[in-house]
Amino acid sequence: MRGEGDATVETRVWDLPTRLFHWALALTLVGSFLTVRAHDMRLHALCGYTALTLVLFRILWGLFGSESARFASFLRGPRAAFRHLRALIAGRPDHETTHNALGGWAVLLMLALVLAQAVTGLFANDDILFRGPLFPLAGKELSDRLTTLHYRISDLLLAVVILHVVVVLAYRLAGHQLIEAMVTGVKRLPAGTRAPRLAGPAPSGRSSTCWLRAASTSVETAPGIPCGHHHAHA
Repeated sequence: MRGEGDATVETRVWDLPTRLFHWALALTLVGSFLTVRAHDMRLHALCGYTALTLVLFRILWGLFGSESARFASFLRGPRAAFRHLRALIAGRPDHETTHNALGGWAVLLMLALVLAQAVTGLFANDDILFRGPLFPLAGKELSDRLTTLHYRISDLLLAVVILHVVVVLAYRLAGHQLIEAMVTGVKRLPAGTRAPRLAGPAPSGRSSTCWLRAASTSVETAPGIPCGHHHAHA
């Protein structure tokens, strides 16, 4: 039930690096699912390297980025999650300037799954043409186990992604404009809601580029990871 909080104002809650990460990862995951089904392992591997780079960047941005992007801002305990659910069911207006208490843990789960998926893919093989760049470090037996795990994580990740989309649409029906906010960076929130501290346009651009380069470099310089191609065998 809405009362005093009916007056809302536009509040900037998401910085550009966070929004670009979100949509880039979404496109990368779609590409990953499509390429493996098309048996295009070159592009599938490229999607994997991209996903790994993006997740490493998001971890760094979650530690050093804008206030709303930091893990410390949105990882809250079970009580906060129950309070959020009660407020949602009661139809109270959205006050969140970061991920809500449930969404925060969903973000962490998604990052963990994508990271595990990308890392196991580095050791995987398909017994035909493809071997991940770190296959030689694992050997065939361990690689087979990690390949099985890679496929199981893929199924779990797909289920989590579908659930994420359904939940976001449910929030939309409840009047929470999560999708619009992740596109524009702006939410309509009750007047008086404190906006999060975001990195300024120029500093944000420089610092996010710095962390992205750090993440990309860590992937490119990892032992055995090729630049622009995958390992194949006859």
